[in-house]
Amino acid sequence: MRYKGSWYVLLPVVALVCWPLEALAQMDVWSSGGAHPVTLKPNAESSMCSECHSSISKGKYVHSAMTMGCTTCHQVKNAKGVTQVNLVAPVTQLCLTCHSIALDKVLHRPYKLGDCIVCHSPHASDFPAHTWVSQQDTCLGCHARARLKVNARKKTVRVPWGVTLTFNQMQGWMYLNLNATLTANHPIEGHPVSGPNTALGPKAPPITCLSCHRPHGANHANLLPKMPPDPGMSLCKTCGLCLDCHGGYIPSASAAGPQTSTSAWSR
Repeated sequence: MRYKGSWYVLLPVVALVCWPLEALAQMDVWSSGGAHPVTLKPNAESSMCSECHSSISKGKYVHSAMTMGCTTCHQVKNAKGVTQVNLVAPVTQLCLTCHSIALDKVLHRPYKLGDCIVCHSPHASDFPAHTWVSQQDTCLGCHARARLKVNARKKTVRVPWGVTLTFNQMQGWMYLNLNATLTANHPIEGHPVSGPNTALGPKAPPITCLSCHRPHGANHANLLPKMPPDPGMSLCKTCGLCLDCHGGYIPSASAAGPQTSTSAWSR
């Protein structure tokens, strides 16, 4: 069989070179770059990158940095006939070249460490805020132990969307003892973590983790946006938040009188 032009010969080669690289970029999110299989000019246009990497810009929500050109985050260098494409800053510092970190007293540990790539795609996705998966699946992907794939030998865990974290990165993370469908039992047994907000009625937004927690930072423990409005509510450290939904069921601290703590562990 004869080919009617060089393009028919090059097409399989281009496919073999380009597609594995795109798949790798989605999985190895911690890489700062390396040798590029094709020689590029240091001032390569973004249009040249898109010839092979077009899929990374596809999604309902595209990172605004994509319109600024690939060299906003990636630098191209040539040495001894080899092209190196690397990030302009380490992975854990790159986002901070544009985004300032919150000044809240309590910061979500991945956010504090600059591990933004765990939850967010740097290019595009089909979910708001460029998260790899939906907001609720993002939270449960790490905080529901059943969704993590643990490799004890390598001391790593992999979240459902493919990002791998070390045990050290997971240090201090909280796991929730939810029900089998991962829809309830936090912060107390039976309390929903997703689904309709029956306390406020059918017109209320559905319950998600972000109903009670902030994703990046807050001024209160456990990334809560508020705490008890009355210092006398010593037994309910989250009542300020609980009252947003359950205000009609919980008496005020002044009406209930002083509260004392009786713990079986202190007897």
